[in-house]
Formats: sequence, structure tokens, C-alpha cells
Amino acid sequence: MSHKKIGSVCAAAMLLSTIGSMPGHMALAADPDSYFFHSTFESGTDNWSGRGAAKVEHAAKDAYAGSGALYVSGRTAAWNGATLPLGDVFTAGSIYSFSANVKYTNGGKTDTFYMKIQYQNAEGETGYVSIAEAVVPKGDWIQLSNTSFQLPEGATAMQLYIETADSLNSFYVDEAAAAPEGTVIPGAGAARAVIRGDINGDSAIDGVDMLLARRGMTAGGFTETSAGKAADVDQNGSFEMSDLVLLQKYLLGTIQAFPEPEIPDNEWDDYQETASPEMLKFYGDSIYQMGNTSRIREKIARAQSGEQVKLAYIGGSITEGGRTDTCYAARSYRYFADTFGTGSNISFNNAGMSGTSSLVGLLRAQNDILNDQPDVIFIEFSVNDHPDQSYKKSFEGLVRRCLSQENEPAVIIIINRSKGGYSMQEQMAAVGKNYDVPVISMDNALTNAFNSGTLTTDDYYTDEYHPHAEGAKLISDCIGYFYRQALKTENRSEPYVLPDTTVYGTEYTTATIVPLDQLNSFNSGSFQKGNGYGTLPYGLTFAKNSANTPMTFSTQGKGIFLVYKANSSGMGTVQINVNGKQSTISGNKQYTWGGPDADLAYIQDTTGTLNVSINMQNASSDFTIWGIGVIQ
Repeated sequence: MSHKKIGSVCAAAMLLSTIGSMPGHMALAADPDSYFFHSTFESGTDNWSGRGAAKVEHAAKDAYAGSGALYVSGRTAAWNGATLPLGDVFTAGSIYSFSANVKYTNGGKTDTFYMKIQYQNAEGETGYVSIAEAVVPKGDWIQLSNTSFQLPEGATAMQLYIETADSLNSFYVDEAAAAPEGTVIPGAGAARAVIRGDINGDSAIDGVDMLLARRGMTAGGFTETSAGKAADVDQNGSFEMSDLVLLQKYLLGTIQAFPEPEIPDNEWDDYQETASPEMLKFYGDSIYQMGNTSRIREKIARAQSGEQVKLAYIGGSITEGGRTDTCYAARSYRYFADTFGTGSNISFNNAGMSGTSSLVGLLRAQNDILNDQPDVIFIEFSVNDHPDQSYKKSFEGLVRRCLSQENEPAVIIIINRSKGGYSMQEQMAAVGKNYDVPVISMDNALTNAFNSGTLTTDDYYTDEYHPHAEGAKLISDCIGYFYRQALKTENRSEPYVLPDTTVYGTEYTTATIVPLDQLNSFNSGSFQKGNGYGTLPYGLTFAKNSANTPMTFSTQGKGIFLVYKANSSGMGTVQINVNGKQSTISGNKQYTWGGPDADLAYIQDTTGTLNVSINMQNASSDFTIWGIGVIQ
């Protein structure tokens, strides 16, 4: 491993040599002899490798220090990352200081990073323990560090690795090191608050910031997001010559404070609604919460400028709507295209699937909507889900997964109700509140309208659950009303930040249906391969009265789901054995009609090898698998 040595120079020369590329950072000291390893990535990957599907390579740019960094890409699960074997110099049970600097440049405004240890215990079982974690703003180098971390007692085959909480963002690593306990290893430090004009982040606005601003103007910008935000003193969204002028005036004392940004005229502030007072109340009642509007406003602005914008809808049969031109998805897409589009720059994907819950929705989301990188995502499962924890966690996992995509889609929750009043609004709205996303409640709007006599159930329903064409139009009209309200100045939001808090848990967030050819040593046993259901990729139907040979495979992950054919009667039960632990799943479920459902077969706290065997409890019964889901 190469070392980045910095000679003894005067403070002024040191400042001038570093401020152009690393505002706010102390220069790194020479590599102390006491370091157990020091990965600088100046000319290679320094023995680091990809974890899971991730690929690592030397990057001759975007370094924290020097000219090289490690670039980690191709991640298909949050646990995929960069890993380094810890050699014999490390002793199990001993205490060390660890540090690494991380940065990402594409994705949400922030991401959560972890530095961890994977090891084997005395029984040969794989274990995982966290060393450090940090919330990282996009574009900034942030340090993961712990000056006093004890390696697990009796641990062998130890590996240091870096991963994210739940995103698939590519990222950089630089200046990774380990030292004796208590050593403060120099690095980027934690995320800092942005003060206008304080470009180097030292909590003072002075001549150094002016020098950095001039260099940033010459270079066309800054390498760190926080530096660029601090340099944009007029807060118009870009760093320009006018910012330099304002900064100079501030330093000369001509102005005592930077001016507050002007709020441009907004045509939507004066928009006149044409609906009746009764229907305006209906539309208003449908907005359960406005939520953070920054993402939807940004997507609408892109559409208005002529950029391609994609809408995606995932839900049950209310969303599917027969995929007719009169379903709410098609109607609301046309409203968006006609109101904000410039011709043919708006497209949509109706990924509704009749009779399915958010559990199935989560498992098929990657293949059915997310691979297409939609800009706006509607999620609707409110009359298909139930109060069980599995539905609560799957719905939250789906919302979080959509929000975590690199292209930062706007996510909108749609809540419906049955004619008799059944709805999962309470548990779904709790997720909406935690993640501060828009929630459109047809439950509230319809209930109030029925109670007041504004509408009757015949004005909306074609049966117990489904809206007819005019009912679908009411959903679309409520979505259109939400857009118009979200665009008003009073509903403008700060840039969206994905919260660290959860409601029910995010254990299922990374669960997805895995192609059979990506399962190791797959053998279908007495299950015969066939066609899937809708967009579900395959079918595995048990050969009734066969030898009941188990289906077997192995994979890396934290858990296993099965997507299967469910009916109110006439189905059998499968036995699933994962790493020696057995569970059962019955194909007989109340309120099902031969469509897909899903259940959790196995889950563990950490990622590892899952050895799976599936056979029938009774070989004379029927069972069809439409997807094998893995929590990655």
C-alpha cells in the first residue's frame, strides 16, 4: 500500500496547496509507523475487493487526499460494498482505532454509511458487528471512525467492510486506516452545517473564503456539495459572479448580511378552481397530508422544461383498473401530460396487479417499476393489506425503497376504502407521516362526502371495492388538485431528506424476486417449471402425487419470501427449510381468489449464506410458486 507523505512546509503554503480541492479539511499527517494498515488508493485498490455483486476499482479523481480513491459500483443490494481482509496483525478481543472516508455523488440528498466487521465465531458461524456509521450529504467527504473498537472475542477470518443502510448508490472510499486504540486518525470529520459565505467550514467568513470562491469560479464549481451551497450566498441555486460580488461587499463591510432570496411570481398562487364548493371540499378532504413537495415540484419543473418524465403506479386491482383509458392511473397520467408536458415527453407505467398486497408489491417493485427509473411513483394497497406486521413492514419497506432510488423520485401514497369502510389508512398514513410524503386519502374524502350527502356509494363504486369510470375520475381529480396545491408558494418545501426513523421496521426493504439463474445450485426437484403470473417471471408447480423431491438452492441474503398462488381452499402447504430451521406456508388464505400472495419463510439479522430446501407437507396436494424473494 502506498503512502501519501506531506513534507514540513509553512502553514500558508500548506493552506494554498489544499484549499482548492479540500475546503474545510486539515491536511493529512504522514503515515505513522504504528498504523496497522493505511489504504491510500493512489495507484490501485490496495487489496480491497467487491462484496457481493459490487465492483471496486481505482479512481484517479474525486479523491479525499492525493490523487486516487477507491470507487465502488454495481451494487444490487445494500450489503454490497467494499471489503478488506484483516491479517494476522489483528488480534481477536483487542481494541483498535479504525477510520475511512466515504463520498457519493448520485442519489438522494443524504445516505447512511456503515463500517463493519464480518467474522467467524468459535462455532464457525458468520457474525457481523458495526464499527461506525454516519449520515453523508451527497457530494461531501465524511469520515467513518471509532477510536476504541474491540474486535469480537474468538473471531477468525475477519474482514472490514463498508456498506450503506438501504441504498444502491455507487460511492468512493479514501484514506482507510487502522491504528492502536485511542489514535485519532485524521479525516474528513462529520457532516457540517452550511453557513452562507463560510466556504471552508471553519465557522468564520474571511479572506480564505474569498480565495476559495475565486478558485471555485475559475474551476467551474466545487468538489463538495456543502462548499457549493455556502458559496451560493444569494441562494438562487447556482454559484455565479454575483455571489463573488456579494461576498466581497460583506468582507469590506459594505453590507452587514447577505440578502434573502427573492420569491419569483407563481402562477399557481392565483389559480382559480372551477369546481363547486361541495367538490372543492371533497378535493380538500382528500389531502391527508401535503408532505414534502420538493421532489414533485422538481419533477413538474422538468416536465415543463421539456425533459422526459416517467410516472409509475403500483397497487392492486383499483390501480390496475383493467388498464383501460378510464382507470385512475391513465386519467391522472393524461392530466399530468396535458398540464405540465410539452408534447410527448411524459410516459407512464401502470404496474397494478389485481388481488395483491404491498408484500407482493415490494417483491416485484424492482422488476416492475424501479428498473425503469420512474420520476413519480404512486403506491396504492389500502384495501388489499391487513393489520399484520408483515404488511406493515412491507408497505414501509416499499415506500423507503422507492424514496431511496438514485434518481430521487417523488412518492405519493393513495389510500382508498371499501364500500363498507374497510381501509388500512391508519397504518399506512403513519408511514406517510414518518417519511413526510404526500398522502391522498380517498377514504377521508369519500367518508365525509357520504356522511354529508354530497355523494352516494353508487356515485363511486361498481362493487364492494372498485370504482367505476366516474369513481376513477374522482381519484384522478383529487391527484390533479394535489398537484395544483403542491405548486403554490405556501406549500414549497426544503429539499427532501430521507429520515433515519422508522415506524414498523425496514427489515424487508431490500427484498426482491430473484431470477432462478441467480440462485446457486438451483434444483427444482418435484416442482415443474412453467409460466409466471402477469409480470411475475416464472412458475414452479408441484407435480401432484410425485416423489416430493425437495427444491433446493442457496443464495446470499438475510431472508426468504415465497410468492405463491393463494386461494380460499383447495391448496396445499409447503415446508421451507433454511439453514436447518423449518417453517410452513399454506396456499389456503381467506379473501384470495387464485392470484398471487406472499409470505415470509425465514429471516435473520445479518447477511449470510442461505441454504434452502422446499417440499410439500402432503404430496397429494397442489402448490404453485410464482416468485422466490430474497432480502438482500
